[in-house]
Amino acid sequence: LYLTSTDLDTCERVVLGGEDWDDVPISRAVAASTALPMIYKPVEIKGRQLIDGGIRSTTNVDIAVERGAKFVIVINPLVPYVNDFQKVIPTITGSRVRRVSDMGFPQIGYQTFKLLAHQRLHEAVSHWQEKYPGVDIILIEPDPNDELMFETNIMNFNRRVEIAKHGFESVTFKLAADYDNLSEVCAKHGIEMSATRVRKVVRKFAEERERTAGWRRILEQTTGSLLRQSDQA
Repeated sequence: LYLTSTDLDTCERVVLGGEDWDDVPISRAVAASTALPMIYKPVEIKGRQLIDGGIRSTTNVDIAVERGAKFVIVINPLVPYVNDFQKVIPTITGSRVRRVSDMGFPQIGYQTFKLLAHQRLHEAVSHWQEKYPGVDIILIEPDPNDELMFETNIMNFNRRVEIAKHGFESVTFKLAADYDNLSEVCAKHGIEMSATRVRKVVRKFAEERERTAGWRRILEQTTGSLLRQSDQA
């Protein structure tokens, strides 16, 4: 297990689990690797103050490749939101399309942070094949119009189950959409993807969505009926 962090004083990358750092407890290594500046204080290990490893590199793919990895899966949850301008908000004179700025000041900063991180990552992605020939690297990330992922603060502990379920669902749909390509890549490394299993999970999600939509329609109809009765009374 290798976890990256950044030395706050020297700006060097420190690989926890690597040479001279393999005696650091996992709990301390995780704390240092995820010490996001201005959210968590730096974690001091061996006299060095360490912060989030993503500050130096978004993925640190080179660490895995240098240690012999031939198949790397990169999961990137930090994708900027691309507004489709389909939602509207009420105004004094009527309504207008909703913009990111209408979501609040934190979301403006969040959008900017995600945009910077996403840009850095995709600049690296464009060089992966050239830099690491013979290594298969798969990038998994949310769709740019995934509003749930954008609106949910990464520090929101209360929505962890909802986000985990949503992530599992969205990744499964991606597997289904790009099954032929992904199954071929996985097969090269002795990993079998079950088309039957993927279809079964996708079908289950579709059924759940239909049930949810059905209950929502019933609720909306009932609420509308009650409101009309209230107006008539």
